[in-house]
Amino acid sequence: MPVAYEPSTCDAGQMDNAQTYSLFMATDVACRILGVDPQVMLETAGLDALAHGRTEARVTASQYFDCWNTMAVLSPRPDYVPHLGVAISRGPVIPVFFTLSCAPDMETGLMRLAQFKSLLGPTLMRVFRDDGLLRLEFDTVDASVPMPPSLDALQLVVAVENIRGAAAHLICPVAAGFDGSEEDRRMIAGHLGVMPERSHAAYVAFSPEDAKRRFISENPALWADIESDLKLQLAAQNDRWPVAERVRGALVDLMPSGRTGAEDVALSLGISRSTLQRRLREERTSYQAVLDATRRDMAIRYLTKTTLRADEIASVLAYRDANSFSRSFRRWTGQAPVAFRQAPTRSKGQAGEKA
Repeated sequence: MPVAYEPSTCDAGQMDNAQTYSLFMATDVACRILGVDPQVMLETAGLDALAHGRTEARVTASQYFDCWNTMAVLSPRPDYVPHLGVAISRGPVIPVFFTLSCAPDMETGLMRLAQFKSLLGPTLMRVFRDDGLLRLEFDTVDASVPMPPSLDALQLVVAVENIRGAAAHLICPVAAGFDGSEEDRRMIAGHLGVMPERSHAAYVAFSPEDAKRRFISENPALWADIESDLKLQLAAQNDRWPVAERVRGALVDLMPSGRTGAEDVALSLGISRSTLQRRLREERTSYQAVLDATRRDMAIRYLTKTTLRADEIASVLAYRDANSFSRSFRRWTGQAPVAFRQAPTRSKGQAGEKA
C-alpha cells in the first residue's frame, strides 16, 4: 500500500469556518488572464451579492466550483485550460507556489504544497509513492460537491508547469488522468507530454529520477519565512489567535489581489470593521501599524532573498506603482529598494524564483 501525505483538518489550519474559501484565484487571477469581467462572471454564477466589489468574501466549495464552470462558458478561448495554466505559473507572484519553487526537489516541494493547497481553493492534494512512481492527486474537499473537469485539468497543467520552472528542465509525467471527455484530455495532452487517461481521480505521475531532480530555484532562507506566512494565512480564520496575527495572515492572502483596506480584512475575518479596530487597540496596536509592519517585512524578504524586481514586489504588496512602494520603503529603512538590495554588507541568501 502506498504511503500518502494528505492534509488533515489540523494541517488545514484549524479553521473555524474551513468550509469557505477565497475567490482570489478565480476573480483576480483567472478572470484577468482570460479577459473575463469578474463582475459578469459572479452575476452569471448566481453570486450577485459579491458582484459589487466584495470578492474578498469567502464562499462555499459549491459556489467556488460554480465560478469555475461559469468561466469555462464565458472564456473567449477554446484552449483556456492550458493557456490559463501556463499564465498562472509564469505570471502573477502567488506566495503559495513558493512552497514548490523554494524546495530542493520535486517530491519535497509537492509535500510542502499539499499542506497549504486549501489557500488556493476547495481542493485536496495528495502526494505519495506508487510502484516507484511519485503520484500527485487532486480531489474536492467535499465528496458531495464534485470538482469540475476543467479545474481538474488546470491543476495538472499548473503543477507540471511550476515543476518545469523550478527544475529548469522539460520534465514530462509518465502518466496522467482526470474525469474529462476525450476532447478535454486532448486539450492538455500536448502540454503535459502524455495523453491523460479517463479516470475518476485527477492525477499526474512522475518517474523516480524526476521526483528527486534538484531544483535550481531552491531557497531555504526564503522558505523559512514563506512557511511562517502561509501558516498565518491558515490561522487567520481561527478566532483564538491574537487579532494582529490574524490580520497579518489575512493581508498576506489579500495583498496579491490589491486589497489592503481594514474593511476588506474585517470581511475576510468575518468580523465588523469596528470590532477589528477595537481588538487591535486592546492589543496595543493599530491596523495601519500591522499593515506597515507586514509590508516592510515582506519587502525586505523579497529584496534580500529573491530576484523579484521592485515593480513586482510593489504589485505583491498591493501598491499602486513602484514609486509608492519606494516612498514607503524609504520611510521604513532610510534607503531606496535598489540601494537596500545592493548594499555590500547585506546578507542576501540565494536568489529565488518567481512563483
